[in-house]
Amino acid sequence: MRVLLVEPNYKNKYPPMGLMKISTYHKMLKDEVRFVKGFDRSVDKEVWDRVYITTLFTFDFDVDVETINHYKLLVNNIDDLYVGGIMASLMPERIVEETGIDRSHILTGLFTDTSVVGDNNDINVDELPLDYDILEQTDYRYPAGDNYFAYTTRGCPNHCSFCAVPILEPQFRVTNNIIDQIRIIDEKYGLKQHLLLLDNNVLNAADLKSLVDDLCAAGFGRGAKYVDPGDYNIVMMRYRNGDRADFLNKKMATYLDGFKKRIKSAEMLEIFLQIVIEAEDAEDYAQYMLDHDDKLTPIIEKYRNKAKKARYLDFNQGVDGRKINDENMEQLARLAIRPLRIAFDDIRLKDVYCHAVRTAHHHGIKEISNYILFNYKDKPEDLYERLRVNIELNKELGIQIFSFPMKYSPISQTDRSYIGTNWCKKYVRAISAILQVTKGVVAAGSSFFYKAFGNNLDEYLELLAMPRELIMFRSYFEKNGTTEKWYTLYRKLNAEQKERLMVLVSLNLSELRNTPWPDDLKDILKFYLIKYSGRTENTDVKYVQMSLLDDNDIAVEG
Repeated sequence: MRVLLVEPNYKNKYPPMGLMKISTYHKMLKDEVRFVKGFDRSVDKEVWDRVYITTLFTFDFDVDVETINHYKLLVNNIDDLYVGGIMASLMPERIVEETGIDRSHILTGLFTDTSVVGDNNDINVDELPLDYDILEQTDYRYPAGDNYFAYTTRGCPNHCSFCAVPILEPQFRVTNNIIDQIRIIDEKYGLKQHLLLLDNNVLNAADLKSLVDDLCAAGFGRGAKYVDPGDYNIVMMRYRNGDRADFLNKKMATYLDGFKKRIKSAEMLEIFLQIVIEAEDAEDYAQYMLDHDDKLTPIIEKYRNKAKKARYLDFNQGVDGRKINDENMEQLARLAIRPLRIAFDDIRLKDVYCHAVRTAHHHGIKEISNYILFNYKDKPEDLYERLRVNIELNKELGIQIFSFPMKYSPISQTDRSYIGTNWCKKYVRAISAILQVTKGVVAAGSSFFYKAFGNNLDEYLELLAMPRELIMFRSYFEKNGTTEKWYTLYRKLNAEQKERLMVLVSLNLSELRNTPWPDDLKDILKFYLIKYSGRTENTDVKYVQMSLLDDNDIAVEG
């Protein structure tokens, strides 16, 4: 068959592991496989025997539906198209309504039984190794990089109300074949530096010691090192294995072109260049390289980078702080973990969380990453307190805790517009503005934190009420006096006026402009229309331009 794999054109950190396993499956069956990200004209004129489309978050619903409706035209029959992934598992009926594909062609949960796509075999696709080669077919580069991606466990027993895992992976089970997973990848694609494990709750594993033993045996024990084999050695290994993929020739040529700058010996450089130049005219590039390997290898080995680099293991979905104790932390500390990720989703778990951090520190963990859910059932004050707790733990223990506030969006919604019961849109936007400046990370330094979020709770709440531009370009507007003017007006308001102000400034800018302004709020509302242009030296709010083209074109004119 001719099989097309499609990932919609949303931004995502990790490559589509489901499609990578499906690619391995179809290549086992000797099928032709093509992968595209978003819309690709090169495949639009072709007809495919089967199309698989993955999905991710529910708030990407519109782009997913657009993608499905586009690619369903490229199959002989709509029944030759299948949709899977997280969003498909969470709202299959909505996809049926918007695309017209049959409900049976929406693959929910894990792909463990190929009969759901009409195939008659006993292959569990979910347990197959990833096909990294399909990533070479797109220009999109995933921020997580070229690492090992794997699971040692599936599911989670907690069933938190905000989480999709109970729907996607309803049963917790250990799937630990990590040694085989890494060995297969090494033999086919070459060694990779880091290991990202996407387990949802690894501390629920009954035999954690056995799992850690295997991870250490796989090369990720504490202090693990890695020497990059380089593209030359990886591609040559693949040539010897009979792999003649076209992209390998391009990768080899690109590597050799850059490598010539490293060669210091004139004699070696002459040999090297002669081989490289003649390779360009070879009928069989791969065979030519194999035939000249005995001359190239000594040159490559002499000048390639053989420096040892640190190797890290990352339980990227985090570990359950409620389950951390000396026994299991002793096991995890045997690994090259960096960072240890612990969620801190509820201020009521402050003592539990602090105990988990101190336990990790006691066992030698010095770098911790921290997921902090907000806009759920929490209050804005809770977010500040949780962030402050991390700052104080940093000072107390002399470690680094990097916090990642994450805005809650219900798994039943198709956009990110949800505002929690205790939040307002203005406050959520303010957190977003602060995080834009910090690139989404709340770093360990206390001076940085207190500047970004306020020295105390009162200052923090004032920051949440502050106009977005005054938050994002803090120094500029503080220097020219605009911020002080806003503070003067804001601090004169009573509680009822502040509440009405937050309702108004939670509107979109076009709505705010077209809404009658109460007389007692007119002066301060002008500040919420300021747009930093980056050009003016002097900013006076009384000269704010009010004739605007759209919400994104509001300029400050002095």
